[in-house]
Amino acid sequence: MASLTVLLRHSGKWNDEGNYINFSIEGILIKEYASFNDLVVLISNQLGIDLSSKTIKIQYKVEGNCTPMEIHNDMGYRVYVELKKENREFGMYPLCITTIEKDLISGGSLNQGDIVQIDEGVQRYDSDTDDTLALDFVNSGEAIGVFELHKDLIISKTNQKEVMAGQVYKDKATLKEVMKNYAIAQKFQFRVNRSNAVSYALLCISEDCEWRFKASNINKSKLFKVREFNDNHTCPLKDKVYEQRQASSSLIGGMIRPKLTNHKRKYTPKDIIDDVKSDLGVDVSYILVWRAKEKAMNFLIGEPADSYKKLLGYLYTMDMTYPGSHIRMVKSPKNESIPIVVVDGSHLKSYYTGTFVSTSTLNGAGHILPLAYGIIDSENDVAWTWFFEQFKIAYGERENMCIVSDRNESIIKSVSRVYPDVPYFACIWHLWNNVYKKFKKSHAKLSEIYFSMANAYTQAEFDSLMEKVENVDIRVKEYLELAGYEN
Repeated sequence: MASLTVLLRHSGKWNDEGNYINFSIEGILIKEYASFNDLVVLISNQLGIDLSSKTIKIQYKVEGNCTPMEIHNDMGYRVYVELKKENREFGMYPLCITTIEKDLISGGSLNQGDIVQIDEGVQRYDSDTDDTLALDFVNSGEAIGVFELHKDLIISKTNQKEVMAGQVYKDKATLKEVMKNYAIAQKFQFRVNRSNAVSYALLCISEDCEWRFKASNINKSKLFKVREFNDNHTCPLKDKVYEQRQASSSLIGGMIRPKLTNHKRKYTPKDIIDDVKSDLGVDVSYILVWRAKEKAMNFLIGEPADSYKKLLGYLYTMDMTYPGSHIRMVKSPKNESIPIVVVDGSHLKSYYTGTFVSTSTLNGAGHILPLAYGIIDSENDVAWTWFFEQFKIAYGERENMCIVSDRNESIIKSVSRVYPDVPYFACIWHLWNNVYKKFKKSHAKLSEIYFSMANAYTQAEFDSLMEKVENVDIRVKEYLELAGYEN
């Protein structure tokens, strides 16, 4: 009996674009003439899923169709087998596995077209909706069972503008984000009176205000219902206009996320501060928007540590997909990063003036690690040479070492004297500031080209971008060539 190799994706989630993300991978062999139940048992054994307490949902995507297909019976299994027989590559048509707790199931399963009653409303079950939610037992007529609910009934998006008693949210996290947005839009602040797994209660920041909000889950499920909401503020205006503490880094990160999808766009913390002021009417600090940007980027591309965890699985998949390829991974035995030494100076404005100078690098975790610092009278050849001589005594000269700084001539000269065998590079930000100041008429057109060129991975891409620089302003090309660059 013929067998087919199948890639399993599990422990992930489906996003709004219909893609299965943040997953781990496994591999299995399936029989051509097996049944759907055989497939369920095979997958559960491979992934260590206890079918007595959990059930699994098996889906895959077909090219040209953004909606994933679900295998839920023998016919669905046979269709999938025929697809795999036509496309036997290991990485084609991976099965995406979603695990569902069985203890949420009560009173039998619901079929498409069944009518269920929730709170005071009646809603038809629809298998094509996004959120699979569960209710165990709810008194006075509320439904029992596991089913997929229509979006209009359960609020699942954090951009909900109107808040009122009786609303049901898909989980507490969604409700919390909605209330943060609501407070910012209505220009007031709240404080948390009670928050745990089953309840969420808020009061106005003013002690004497009547505004209050209470919500709790529906019979120990993830669903949260607004039980009480008094939206009448009786507090003084001054209590409502303090700095908005509801404007958290998570909230701002969610707001700016769509603007970070283009990796070539330069979206600075200053731009974010301006956008938050324009969109929310709130003043926020630089460090807050910096953290918000970090969270948004982690959501879009994942945590760096998580990516490295998947590296072995990725290499395995490549090896299975492209047989005969030479694929190897080498890990440094010393677990060290390349010693890139960044040098900079800052002018002191005290009575005696002078210049604060420092060197730093990145540690293995990607954080800034100060190496040395000192005070010199001014940035001249003698002072910088003395500083680098002291630095060499303390730090030495290391393999693959390089020094990065601005285009300060004294630094360049001192590096060549004290570290003749260590390459020197100009910082792209300092170099861009020089271009910005020297060629003011051209910098607006050159910004995106310049930073794309600085991040180019191939000589052909770099040369193509340099031609674009020349077309905009040949003086900038000549200046960059004078600064020098290596292939």
